[in-house]
Amino acid sequence: MIIEISIENYLSVKDKVTLSLDSSPSKKLPRNLINLSRDDKLLKSVVIYGANASGKSNIIKSIFFLWNMVRSSHNFNVDTKIPRLPFKLDEIYLEKPSKFEIIFIHKNVKYKYGFSCTNEKIIDEYLFFWPHGREALIFSRKDTTKYEFKSDKRKQDITKNQTNDNVLYLSRATQLGYEKTKGAYEFVVNNIVINISPLWQDITIKKIFENQDLKNKVLEVLKKADFGGIVDVKVDKRKGHLQSVEFKFGKEGPTFNPLKPQEQDAYNVKFQHKTKKGNLIDFEFHEESFGTQKFFSMLGPIFDILESGKIAIIDELESSLHPNIIKFLLKLFHSKYNSNAQLIFTTHNTSLLGNELLRRDQIYICTKEPNKNTILTTLLDFDLREDADFERAYLNGRVGGLPFIDETLFD
Repeated sequence: MIIEISIENYLSVKDKVTLSLDSSPSKKLPRNLINLSRDDKLLKSVVIYGANASGKSNIIKSIFFLWNMVRSSHNFNVDTKIPRLPFKLDEIYLEKPSKFEIIFIHKNVKYKYGFSCTNEKIIDEYLFFWPHGREALIFSRKDTTKYEFKSDKRKQDITKNQTNDNVLYLSRATQLGYEKTKGAYEFVVNNIVINISPLWQDITIKKIFENQDLKNKVLEVLKKADFGGIVDVKVDKRKGHLQSVEFKFGKEGPTFNPLKPQEQDAYNVKFQHKTKKGNLIDFEFHEESFGTQKFFSMLGPIFDILESGKIAIIDELESSLHPNIIKFLLKLFHSKYNSNAQLIFTTHNTSLLGNELLRRDQIYICTKEPNKNTILTTLLDFDLREDADFERAYLNGRVGGLPFIDETLFD
């Protein structure tokens, strides 16, 4: 479970911004909370609103950068450039490090992990944990090569000597089998699920082929959400030549490059409908609407996230989906079926802003003036009552995040 994420000097984020899932003291909508203890509660979801080009997607990309660095930096060669994208509208920031920090709970233990980097090297890095309710240092790193260890010093000294300047110590130490960094590494890499990959549909198709219970859940949701009268979903497996995709994260962001097709298991899905005369007929995946394709593709990972207590991070959740479907997904995360999974997403869909669906602390607003930097606030930062009309306040411009449209174009 994520407590908070902080970002500084990355894309449109210049000064430090923090996305917090720590709840306010409000007693409103208790179903939207994860109960850690009597006094400590986390939010099951947060949503980010804002005008186009305000930086909403850049918050998601920042989290993706953190995730990808932890996941893969131990594979960097000594001369590999770190693909960070600093704030470019202030020349000073081009040379300043970009900074990232995440505080989270994994297997009932609280962790705080962070690092700063330029395009050439890691500058600072640290990992703290609270194994018995008290803060303890696992490692810290300053000025790239100056390390501090509180335990296992001999073993960690060997590991630091095998860590290049451009590689995260967290990644290298875990790769070399150090147990005390393993929990933090596994949380970031395995528990944060970012919908930036085009392969979510393959995950869903494979999972429902292997798991009849999951198929039944997916089918039930498709029926209840009124997706075009689908009465059954059929998946078959065969040997085939599938087009593999190579993932890279370069200066312009993530890219997916086709590789030479390889023989492997191939899965094909068909959706069964009823004709006017009551006969059953199959539709191929591409014959369904874009909304059906997207919703179906999301269900496999989302059910896994809900059941495993992971974190779903989705940019522009409303793309190709009806507002009522978005509400359905949000209510699924807030329901009794979810005990500790979380959802972070961006959207322009203001119909979610009803105060019967979200609390003030769940609603973030991104604002950015032309040629300036992204600012992130919550509705807690404004003088709004808990029973206020959040949608009206947003659309009236009381909390920012709206585009300025110069209508002199039409004069």
